[in-house]
Amino acid sequence: MGFVLRALRIALRESRYGVSVNLGRQDPRGALMGCRRTSTSTSTGQRRQTPASVPIIALEIKTDGTIRERHLQKSDVAAELHLNYRDLRVVDPSFRSETAMFLARSSAIVVHLEHIRALVQANRILLFDPNHPRVQAFLPQLRDRLEQEKHPLPYELRALEAILINVCGTLNRSLLTLSPSVESVLDTLSSSTTADFGSVQVAQSLDRLLPLENSMNEFGSQVEQIRNAMIEVLENDEDMSEMYLTDKMVTGHRRRADQHEDVEMMFETYLKQVDSILNEIRSIAKEVEVTENVIQIRLDAARNRILRLEVYLNLATMSLAAGALFAGLFGMNLTSGYEEHPYAFYVVCSSLLGSSVMFFKGSMAYLRFKRIFP
Repeated sequence: MGFVLRALRIALRESRYGVSVNLGRQDPRGALMGCRRTSTSTSTGQRRQTPASVPIIALEIKTDGTIRERHLQKSDVAAELHLNYRDLRVVDPSFRSETAMFLARSSAIVVHLEHIRALVQANRILLFDPNHPRVQAFLPQLRDRLEQEKHPLPYELRALEAILINVCGTLNRSLLTLSPSVESVLDTLSSSTTADFGSVQVAQSLDRLLPLENSMNEFGSQVEQIRNAMIEVLENDEDMSEMYLTDKMVTGHRRRADQHEDVEMMFETYLKQVDSILNEIRSIAKEVEVTENVIQIRLDAARNRILRLEVYLNLATMSLAAGALFAGLFGMNLTSGYEEHPYAFYVVCSSLLGSSVMFFKGSMAYLRFKRIFP
């Protein structure tokens, strides 16, 4: 009875906080444990948030030029624009994916290029990650492009063109910043001789070369991803015709798959710029590779000269050691009959020196005969 009364008190106390308890026929201890489990699961469910309920900060830019900051729920955006959650993952700043992407959907164009993540519609643009410095610098350019009402392109294509202009300009500026540094290091290394490789200037240039090469390779990978995303759009007629959102909103249906001249010309124009940047990066990377090969050849030549000198010294040491052997034999405290000879010392020294020289020359001749030594 004591367990039952205790369970009833706990149940009455928990019911005041909205916790339901099953008081059917069961073991009193089970009833008590059930109360605890129910309250624990309820509090855990209150603390837990689904990913779709996490708000995303975005700037909403409408056709009249008004801009306001909004906190959007993924579920609301997906339901309003008929998008999948995987489409919204492209523009979500919490996913730090660097893959460039254009996704043409029935009611919006999903864009991720470098620092720009946007949902482009026929009457507004949702620009994500608004606190990014490059996004803030992009806003005036975007507004200027969108306010050109006499522009032949519709609203959504003007927004796409503004994004492409900004991204291509950013890539050009990055190339102009990185290229002179690489060229300066390559000029220093190319103009130096083998004897200069021990200098401080050459050592500093070699230390700078590897980080610059890594930065250039990373930059080239980013540019190539943007190029592949643009080519993927150009190879899909349906995606290009799907991007005419204004026509779809006015007429109620999408264009035919072959009616996409404006989109195709726009993407081809900026694809040429991206190709030019990528070719410049590849050219610089080729120069870096050639310079590295030249440096390697010079270092190999210096290493070979050191090895040749080491061979000379070893042969000379062996030759002198061979002569020192006979000198040690004559230096024993044994009588040989030559101790009192007036010319014995000179004859022995000359013979030892001559034998050492002959041993050295014979060893060199043998190495050249075997093509071991040049």
